[in-house]
Amino acid sequence: MKTTFTLAILFLSLSAFSQNINDNKVTFQYTQLPLLKVDKQFQTYEMRVEHAYLESNKDSTSLFEARKAAAKQNYEVAYARYKQKRDALLTNHYNNMALWEKNNNAGKVDAAGNPIPRPVQPAIPAPPSYLDVQQPRLSSPLAESNVSSKISIDGFSQGLGGSILTVSIQAIRNIKITYKKQGSGASTKYKYQCEYELPILVKFETPTEGVVLQEVILQEKQYYKMTDRKSHYEHLAYMQQNELTFYNNLEVYARNNAMKKANDYLNNQLGYISKTRRTEIYSVKKFKSYDYSDVTNAYTATVSALQLVGKDLNHASAKSKMENALAQWNEILIEKNNYDKKARINDKISAVIWCNVAEIQFWLNLFDESQGTVNLAENSGVMKAKNHAKSERNFYTTQKARWDVHF
Repeated sequence: MKTTFTLAILFLSLSAFSQNINDNKVTFQYTQLPLLKVDKQFQTYEMRVEHAYLESNKDSTSLFEARKAAAKQNYEVAYARYKQKRDALLTNHYNNMALWEKNNNAGKVDAAGNPIPRPVQPAIPAPPSYLDVQQPRLSSPLAESNVSSKISIDGFSQGLGGSILTVSIQAIRNIKITYKKQGSGASTKYKYQCEYELPILVKFETPTEGVVLQEVILQEKQYYKMTDRKSHYEHLAYMQQNELTFYNNLEVYARNNAMKKANDYLNNQLGYISKTRRTEIYSVKKFKSYDYSDVTNAYTATVSALQLVGKDLNHASAKSKMENALAQWNEILIEKNNYDKKARINDKISAVIWCNVAEIQFWLNLFDESQGTVNLAENSGVMKAKNHAKSERNFYTTQKARWDVHF
């Protein structure tokens, strides 16, 4: 008990010398650079839509006709064999009946003196059935305006005389409905979803560079959520009456989903996307007799500078203000004392300031310096700074890779 009390007193004593950090959520706009570079003179593109699903329709129709022809031929062969066997049985039966009829008319009897028994008609095999070949599900026509209205590359414009964006719409394939039974008793329900694939080919080419991008995307399974049911047979009854409606709805959903994902993919590769960044910029709450007005001023200068980042691709409009904010933070860090918990700028405060500095250095395009500062924060031993640095590292790395393509 005494040990617990002593530890509590020690914790309170340490807390008395622990400054509190303000976690300030800051948002600002920036332009995400594309992963691929296209000459500015070719940032007008003509969109061409290829209806590859029509070829699938043609193949499906040809296969259907071939199956119908095969079914007809197989039926005719089977019916000829059936007729031959049936006719042979009937001919033999009629011959037996003719003999019986002659004997009966002549009054002949068997050895026991009884009338000769009438021959039993043989069992005639059932005729063959005609195989019903199911009509194929064909893809519906897709208006090109439905593609061009859903796909556009940020930073580019549609028109003639520049680049060519080709979008090839495939047919839906490998459709499969699955379900899972959940719950028990009266609360039992069956959750249905439809798996399918709908690949899209996208190609971007310029007059001088040729094919800049060509990729078939969405080759993996996609999912369409269906209505939950209280019984599996309720689902079967619905599909029996609404199969055509279901597949039409699936096609509309799948195509819209494919257009959205194709648009996202093209913009990630080629587009100049305006994005909102949300991050934390730290400041310090008032503590004892320490004055943290310089920290507040540096924080204010940082937030003000970050609001200018999105004005141009190379962040030039924000440069002078960011340099000013960086200078203020560096001036504060001169005072850091990571060995004295009671110091005004102790290890905890210097660690979160490093997080602020890394953000500014990044938008000043000082990527190596920013990476070094991230390492300082992550290895500081201060959990808040460590977690912040780890969470931002991937963003800094991926955005630098995009920057390196263009500058």
